[in-house]
Amino acid sequence: MFRPLSLASLMLIVGSSAHAALFFDDFNSGASDQWGNQRGSWFASGGAYDSALPSNAPVTYSDVPFELTDFTLDVDVNNLQDGGIFLRSSYNGGSESGVLLVTGGNGQAGTGLYWHVVQNGSYSGKLNEVGGLFTSGVSDVHLTVKVTGSLFEAFVNGSSTAATTLSDTTFTSGRAGLYDFSANQTFDNFQIDAVPEPATLAAVGLGLAGLSRRRRSRG
Repeated sequence: MFRPLSLASLMLIVGSSAHAALFFDDFNSGASDQWGNQRGSWFASGGAYDSALPSNAPVTYSDVPFELTDFTLDVDVNNLQDGGIFLRSSYNGGSESGVLLVTGGNGQAGTGLYWHVVQNGSYSGKLNEVGGLFTSGVSDVHLTVKVTGSLFEAFVNGSSTAATTLSDTTFTSGRAGLYDFSANQTFDNFQIDAVPEPATLAAVGLGLAGLSRRRRSRG
């Protein structure tokens, strides 16, 4: 006999749909062909992703082709020294735009995180820098970045407290990608979890509720 879904069950199902895994690459069999490799000689070796010709003039850049609004990004950074994660980014006419979370930085001598807002290859100054998080060139870290509305948050090694945040309204959507400047630093286990728009979640909830009502009427 059919048992109607409770409100709690509906909320659980809708909630489980809030974060849908969109992309994952562990680089164990090379790099996914979805990587753009727009600038720099990017390659996968030993289960990690790297740029053979790191440079900050111009910046190396590689993204994956998903237009994102709100999302969570996870990545392991090995031998963290100088590189970064592009958020809501784009690459047009040889110039990159977006919000960049810099790992290490400061001429490969940095031990923390900071942000740049990048518009057509023009970089803002360092924003909301926090140091003393890593040992440059040695530390392996797991980074989680959450992008929600105008808020960008960076979490280190599973901490529930953001190490640094940025509030910026320059970009409302875009891709996610990587920047590499250090010959030592590499990336691994890159994952994007997209967050559906509230209207999408509402539609899912209404659909489930309607399904429950129809099944009750047949019981």
